[in-house]
Amino acid sequence: MAPPGSRLDLQYRIRRWHPFRPAIEQSLALLDHADEETISRYQDRRLRQLVRLAEARSPFYRAWFREAGLDPRSVRTAADLARLPLLERSDLVTGAERFQVYPSRLLWEARSSGTTGAPITCYRTPGSSVFELSALERQWSWFGLGRSTRRVVLRGGLSADQTTRLLPGARQLLVSSFALTTQSLPAIIDAIRGFDPDAIEGWPSAIALLASFLHDQGLTLPVRAVITSSEVTTDAQADLMRAVFRGPVIDHYGQTERVALAGGCEAGGYHVFPDYGIVELLPVPGVRDRWEIVGTPLHNWGFPLFRYRTGDHVGPAGPGPCPCGRAYPLLGRVDGRHEEPFTSADGRSLPMPAIVTDNLDNVHQAQVAQLAPGRFEVRVVPAARLDLQAATAQVQANVDRYFGPGQAVTVRVVDTIPLTGQGKARNSVIDPDDVVPTSAP
Repeated sequence: MAPPGSRLDLQYRIRRWHPFRPAIEQSLALLDHADEETISRYQDRRLRQLVRLAEARSPFYRAWFREAGLDPRSVRTAADLARLPLLERSDLVTGAERFQVYPSRLLWEARSSGTTGAPITCYRTPGSSVFELSALERQWSWFGLGRSTRRVVLRGGLSADQTTRLLPGARQLLVSSFALTTQSLPAIIDAIRGFDPDAIEGWPSAIALLASFLHDQGLTLPVRAVITSSEVTTDAQADLMRAVFRGPVIDHYGQTERVALAGGCEAGGYHVFPDYGIVELLPVPGVRDRWEIVGTPLHNWGFPLFRYRTGDHVGPAGPGPCPCGRAYPLLGRVDGRHEEPFTSADGRSLPMPAIVTDNLDNVHQAQVAQLAPGRFEVRVVPAARLDLQAATAQVQANVDRYFGPGQAVTVRVVDTIPLTGQGKARNSVIDPDDVVPTSAP
């Protein structure tokens, strides 16, 4: 079996040297300070191309347009999207392959439980991945970072028994988010200093954990920027990161489905990236001043999604225009993923614990609960084809990989996952008294 970093390194090499990359970068650069009319024309042209592709190659979309009573050729502008039905996350849970218009061998698979606790599988083309990387590098350039930024990355790429792994093709040093302890810190610091990074990137909870260890020892690790995504960054976390890493915090928002992308600018605004996707904000029923993000991506030709409900909510946007001068729409604060770290049997902090449910098949929802340090329960709402034995084996493998050996975990089938006051299910909970109804046998 290839080392865990091999596939990632190969994909990043493909991204960096893809033949479409120069053209994509040029297009993104031209739109960086384009006016609203130019951006709108770009969106409409890409949308028409995507609709024609989906109608020509996808039996699902041909039936979808027909059932909506809509001629695909009549979808010519972003305003026409409102005539189409919404796609739900459950549509991907029950058969993501229906949305493919390219053969599977030409697509990369991605899995996540997102903010809703519903594990999904989706796909993207290598060209789509190149587009995303180029769009993010454009954002980073607003803060003075170059095209070949060297990044230390703290996400879920390494298991608990690893501390670091170098990906030369990606110009990245992976640091395990699950192996951060006072004992491992000296080796990790040596590896980071030897790598000489331009930026620290990853989950805010993992970066903040590393920063807290450094801060406790009176250490700093200056970089040019801290790049955050995948969960909400608290003000306290951001302050700690800036104090330890001595650089600005650059946040971006996205999803595994890649339907929308947004991020912070150098003037303090938070913008939708309109060349990445068309974003609609639909009012959240019964919740004042909250809108749900609905996205239509303009880059993923192999896996088109139209009017996809992300389940992510935003508050009101600040007053415009933004001092940065871009015509990109401003976005309010995203009520995104936020998970309290768990504690392992040996006392390690475990950020983003719901990663152990991301790759479960045939479940409508999943939630991981910490009953005590090192003792966990995964609760699943089953889909029709759930193989409980296989799911249990997958959960155990995931817990062993990310949380490390010596943990106790059980899997329980339930009828429902309780919702929060905002109408969402929590991906992870720390509550030994949490009562979840068990499914009838």
